[in-house]
Amino acid sequence: MFVKFNLQPNASHPVLVSVNGVASLQRLIVMGVWLTVACYLIAFSPAAALFCRFVAKDPLRIILFVLGAFFWLASLLLSSFIWLAISMLWNALPLAVFCSIILQDAARVFYFWLLKKAQSGLNKITKPGSVSIAPGVSDLHNARHMLALVCGLGMGVMAALLLTMNVFAEFAGPGTIGLPRAMREGHRDVNSAGTNLPLYYALSGCFTTLFNVAWTIMIWDSCHKVNKTPYWAIPGIAATASHAAASALSWYNSAGYQPAVLIAQACLLLICILYCNYITGSTPKAILDGVQSALIDWVTLKWVREELFKKRETPFSGVEEMEAEERREVDA
Repeated sequence: MFVKFNLQPNASHPVLVSVNGVASLQRLIVMGVWLTVACYLIAFSPAAALFCRFVAKDPLRIILFVLGAFFWLASLLLSSFIWLAISMLWNALPLAVFCSIILQDAARVFYFWLLKKAQSGLNKITKPGSVSIAPGVSDLHNARHMLALVCGLGMGVMAALLLTMNVFAEFAGPGTIGLPRAMREGHRDVNSAGTNLPLYYALSGCFTTLFNVAWTIMIWDSCHKVNKTPYWAIPGIAATASHAAASALSWYNSAGYQPAVLIAQACLLLICILYCNYITGSTPKAILDGVQSALIDWVTLKWVREELFKKRETPFSGVEEMEAEERREVDA
């Protein structure tokens, strides 16, 4: 029995592969589906954890999360118009990418400005001690870093979806091996990602989500401190520079340096996360304690840790302490 596999939508010569019965074909299809599920788990597990921890229990945060995704899509739409206009004149993809970076960061600034204008409405919804028209909504208007995390997470999830969903859909099909150049030229390209391509795409999607969270925190910190401190622009400049650096690194994927690109992007992401912790007022000791607690949760499960370390529990979680500290800064 022979089954025709359309490995590439634009391929002119489909491949005939011998399959021993329908059961073997079904196993191939299921294998592709499980590969796609694994890629989605790798790409969006950190985003799902952040969503469940910080967003899911608060209806206002869910709305802001969706709005963040919308603003990112709006910036992408404007970027596509600019790319279309530029491509009519000359092939200047780097210029289009740079314009896209500027528009994405401008969308974060506009989102901050919009929420600032809606501050009075947020205060009415979440004002402590008053009857809220939205029960269960927390006082986000005094927690700007948490607000930036929620909105940046929405932007990051949408960016990761746009990056990965079409590729993952191709992985789900039987016979998709991720080597379009090899299929066209009739030989395997040693510089191609090969069988590791799904892993590279999944990790890139994961990094994209976390990068967007970090960039939003940094840019919103600059927006909040405009003309209030001498160096208020540094976080915003750092966000745009790291955004450009991450995009520039991705250009080397086509040259066969995918592992090196991922390692460099992971180091850049770690630097951004540490800088965001510095912005939120965390100390090195607090960061190490958080990493230690996360590792213990991962190894022993959270309920086991709570049973073993009940005496060391604090009255507030790390998130509640951060929000309380921001409220004290606002009151002062």
